[in-house]
Amino acid sequence: MKSPEHVFHTKHDFKPELGWAAFQLLADVGSNGVSPVDLQEIAKTVGSPLAKLSNLSKLLSAMQDVGILERLHGKVCLSKAGRALANGVGCYETGFRAAVHCLYAWKWIWNSNAEIASPSWSYREVLTQLLNASSVGIDSDEIVLRLVSTAEAKFGTVKVSFSRSSVSGVTMWLESQALPLITKERRRVVLQNSSTAMADTMRLHLAALCAHCRGETTLDNGNMQLLAESLLIRTDELARQVADFTRDSEEFLLVPAVPNRLIFRESDDPFIEWIVRSAVHK
Repeated sequence: MKSPEHVFHTKHDFKPELGWAAFQLLADVGSNGVSPVDLQEIAKTVGSPLAKLSNLSKLLSAMQDVGILERLHGKVCLSKAGRALANGVGCYETGFRAAVHCLYAWKWIWNSNAEIASPSWSYREVLTQLLNASSVGIDSDEIVLRLVSTAEAKFGTVKVSFSRSSVSGVTMWLESQALPLITKERRRVVLQNSSTAMADTMRLHLAALCAHCRGETTLDNGNMQLLAESLLIRTDELARQVADFTRDSEEFLLVPAVPNRLIFRESDDPFIEWIVRSAVHK
């Protein structure tokens, strides 16, 4: 019996500014797609930042990892999720960056295949370590050692390919958020003092939790921990923020109970709708 193929590395080639540039070009290409070679030629013609890359394979592969790109007959195009993102919160760059962070943080959980590691598993494991670190943060090398140890115990693997560059594949997205979630002090990664989530960030992650729980969920300790790790906000502060946000939300309803219940209503944003209705294969 073939053993599962674990992938731990989070590609540091998938830089936020390059991902955004590729996403914009692919949104213009349409559903017929384009070959990677032709995409690079288009990038050169329009003066896109992608033009400075000699090869787009790692960037496009990472975009496929998070589910916003698909390949068909040698061509690449936006997936259903990618098209929804382009027509919703991803129509501007800060929304795109928030969405990629959300997809990375939740995709492994949505897939419900706990036996196989993916870049999304590694991404969330880094988030967990950051949230649990002290106020002085955690060294990148320590993140690597802890993740490798956790992966070996969880998946029973002998070799875990995850390095300092893999950590960068996570932290650059955390730094790129409209309100950066972390700061770097040499090799140490420190949570930002600000613990207030942007509105789009909150709605994306509430939608992600609702998707995980089929549209309606309880905010018990386990689910609050999932939210806390994704938003990098400690649970005691997060409960108040969720209550404040949902009070004026037309997309979510918070029902007072023990524990509170969170219900997704509907959204005018196609990507929020995609998350809740389609992100989890039921």
